[in-house]
Amino acid sequence: MSAVDDWQVHHVVLPKVHGDIGSTARLIGSFHAIGLGVEAVAFLDADNWLRPDHISGLMRARAESGAAFLSSSRTLCRLDGSVMGRCPLIDPERFVDTNCMLFSKDAFHLLHYWVLMPDYGHLIGDRIILHHVKGSGIKCQHVDAPSVFYRCGKPGLYKKMGEDPPAGIPARPDYEASFQRWIADGNPPLWK
Repeated sequence: MSAVDDWQVHHVVLPKVHGDIGSTARLIGSFHAIGLGVEAVAFLDADNWLRPDHISGLMRARAESGAAFLSSSRTLCRLDGSVMGRCPLIDPERFVDTNCMLFSKDAFHLLHYWVLMPDYGHLIGDRIILHHVKGSGIKCQHVDAPSVFYRCGKPGLYKKMGEDPPAGIPARPDYEASFQRWIADGNPPLWK
């Protein structure tokens, strides 16, 4: 039995794994929530967590700015959950982690891109989604608060933070192949 089964939440279980790093699950969960009448949709991977004021801070920024898409910064954490520090990669014009995104009603029409991206794109899905958000012309607002805690399983991020990656961290995925295929398909370059 899953721990989630005891929570007071809607737990939507898909009948099979789609092999797309969660893109299908994000879309189905989003559409389920939209059908229930929510004002906004945000995402959180199972190994990460949010500061208690994360959603309220983004929603406050939405009310003040009228933005349809909001983002935050993130805090990098070691595998044991201890904090390394603010992520140096977040740049609202170039890269926002999926866990740092919030789509309000005026941005719901962009959510389908989670499943319409090419199969190689799921590895760089957050960058592809940001590309579509920026290209849509909707108003965006970044809240420069590192209110997402990101459990780091990528060796490059440890090195950026001046630390040796812990034993057992998998090798870096081949992001470059996805970036190159994206360009080969006639799309503009994405930030790496």
